[in-house]
Amino acid sequence: MKVTSSIAMSSVAAIAAVLLAGSTLAYAQARGQAAAPPAARAYTPARLADGQPEISQGIWNRRGVGGLDQGALEAQDHRPPNPLDPTPANPLSVSSRSDGLDNVDRGFLEQFSERLNAQPQGQRGNQARERQLMGIAEPGRILPWKPEADAARKAFLLKTNPAAGIKYVEMDARCAMPGLFFGNGPFQFLQTDKQLTILSEYQHFTRTINLDARPHLSKSIKLFMGDSVGHWEGNTLVVDTTNFNGVTAYSREIPYLTDALHTVERFTLVNANRMDYEIMVDDPNQFTRPWKVTGQYNHAADLPEILEYACAEGTQTLRNIFGDLPSK
Repeated sequence: MKVTSSIAMSSVAAIAAVLLAGSTLAYAQARGQAAAPPAARAYTPARLADGQPEISQGIWNRRGVGGLDQGALEAQDHRPPNPLDPTPANPLSVSSRSDGLDNVDRGFLEQFSERLNAQPQGQRGNQARERQLMGIAEPGRILPWKPEADAARKAFLLKTNPAAGIKYVEMDARCAMPGLFFGNGPFQFLQTDKQLTILSEYQHFTRTINLDARPHLSKSIKLFMGDSVGHWEGNTLVVDTTNFNGVTAYSREIPYLTDALHTVERFTLVNANRMDYEIMVDDPNQFTRPWKVTGQYNHAADLPEILEYACAEGTQTLRNIFGDLPSK
């Protein structure tokens, strides 16, 4: 009897809950309140034979990673005077010539705004909000510099224009391998069960991310692009990179990162045409703690392939900086 009574009471309670929920919804609709939208369905990507998510084949562009934003402390410290910027004393600055870097030192937000404003209103969607969430993910976009490292960086910049030697010439100007931060595409992703290979149009570099659970290379081996080992966590590819060589840069205002650099990237598949991107930057020689940058990769359906990129061929940058080679 007691069991039967308990079941009956539970059934009555369940029915009452359903009726209450229905009346609440009807009341909200009667007052003109919109019902809560259904939860977005999680994206289910195509998969390789071994079950790992498959990144859409083709060309991708990246946004959000690169030069410091306008208003960042590092940018304010060097505007004006920024030793990289053109002045009457530096007429051959690579930032002032048509074959140089006249668009690089502008913050990401400024460049993004120009592209956004050029689009028809109906195509902009929530991009303004997305833009605010990209870039250096630090309060005030101020990096946690060690004072001595920040002082050394500023002293280095003072020797860059005019360049006091080859190591003070900007990475772009000497066609050096860019590391993980310079260049936002186009990129081509080629994926197998054991490797993800990223081909870049910019500087024609090739980056290999190993997916076979191998350990990192010996610490004695140093590389421009570092040594990358990745694994999947659901729809997110997590990539751990070490073994940097200490001569790659984050931006013009941060002209080098040391060989202690360690990065952790997260490529999250949102849908077939978008990957959210996050990179944790840890360089204990320069910063008091790790910091993050957030961005986004977008599938470029209108780009069938990456094109040839000529940098060193025919360049006059080094000749303009250092003069003609000495005659024999």
